[in-house]
Amino acid sequence: MNPVLIVTHLEDRSTGLVRACLQEAGCEVLQVDKVNAQPLPALSSVSGIVSMGGRESATRVDEDAFLSAEVDLMAQALAREVPLLGLCLGAQLLAVAGGGGVSAIGRMIADWEPISMRPAATTDPVFDALPDGLAVLKWHEDMIEAPAGATTLATAPGPGAALFRVGACAWGSQAHLEVTPRLLVDTWLADPGSTAEIEGAGHPIDAFRSLSRRALERQMVAGRAVFARFAAAVSDRSAGGRPSDRRRR
Repeated sequence: MNPVLIVTHLEDRSTGLVRACLQEAGCEVLQVDKVNAQPLPALSSVSGIVSMGGRESATRVDEDAFLSAEVDLMAQALAREVPLLGLCLGAQLLAVAGGGGVSAIGRMIADWEPISMRPAATTDPVFDALPDGLAVLKWHEDMIEAPAGATTLATAPGPGAALFRVGACAWGSQAHLEVTPRLLVDTWLADPGSTAEIEGAGHPIDAFRSLSRRALERQMVAGRAVFARFAAAVSDRSAGGRPSDRRRR
């Protein structure tokens, strides 16, 4: 089986839970980092794609050569049913690749928001791992307009699509399901620019750090299950089938 491609867009190049979960499931990983200006591989050389978050805006894909190439690669993956998972910016790029859209909200949303799982999620191969009412980390200022025909798997209080599936093998999450205490609390929330964004969204930074430590415990359990299920979907597809339906456990 070819490796799973992980694309990062941030300076820290972190994959959070993703890389370890994929490797624990037996997947080899190929990581490409936008900050290094690394070229993206041909779709034929990978068995799946995970696109991580970033500070770029998917509303300006045409102005960024790397993001434009990434959207093209995603469009090829959708056409060939190569499993694809997008997180935050990655989910926004997936929406664009699938013919949906992304638009500016006009303000920063940074909060732990509860998700409401839709009936379609109960048999989804990947997002059935998420419990109804789970508080997930949302940190974005653009919102997703899911492609026509996409399946809504969960909604959240904030604007735009929260969790969705495009076709049989592509999933998008506006939430940062990958974060760990080291990545979120010790790295992102220690950065002065990020601190200003959190406080600008109405949260005293110390209180937000405390909330994050508590909320991360449940999200990380669910996140690990999501990434394990995505690895299984990659294996299913590489073996010549489609991701199998699973009832939420």
